[in-house]
Amino acid sequence: MHGMGALHSLIFFILLHDISLRMRTYIGRSLGTFLELMIFSANKLLWVSSPSLSPKYAQKLVDLSKKGVDTKVITSAYKNEEAVNIIKNSLKPERNARGEIRSDWVSPPLDYLILKKNSSIQKVKMYIVDGKQAIIGSLSLTEEELYNSIEYIVILDDPRDVEKMMDDFISLWKLYVGLGDDFMECTRSFPSKFFVSRMT
Repeated sequence: MHGMGALHSLIFFILLHDISLRMRTYIGRSLGTFLELMIFSANKLLWVSSPSLSPKYAQKLVDLSKKGVDTKVITSAYKNEEAVNIIKNSLKPERNARGEIRSDWVSPPLDYLILKKNSSIQKVKMYIVDGKQAIIGSLSLTEEELYNSIEYIVILDDPRDVEKMMDDFISLWKLYVGLGDDFMECTRSFPSKFFVSRMT
């Protein structure tokens, strides 16, 4: 019996040790001092679900997408009008002085899903960086929440956890799309084109 008890203790210790290697947690103010750099250092992929979104961070998302970073944004129009316009306008073709679409203009790899009505339906705060790190917690992409509010986040580094979070992000996107056009507007190429790229 003593041997079995020791074995159970060892298994429990290994499980806790494995979990501690796969995740990090932070609580407090000014999480943006490191989190902003982590999120916006993405060079391949950045998927964001943020109920609140400031114009500054909306522009940073657009800037990343213009550098070729695959950017997906779920947010709400509620109290985020300026940020939402920045996101949407980034997909409008740039024009020259004569009003013609510039020959060198390329649509950035950015998809958005914007909830039109009261933001109470959107609570999920999730950030996936380069398919290598996932961040969940209480924090939205605003200056207030990144630097002033007391917030809590969990950072996941294990590839299995990050892949599960990517699947959850896609599920969330589909749930919102299922609400219909009266409740949300979105680009239509995601997630179908993501599944195609995954298979090739």
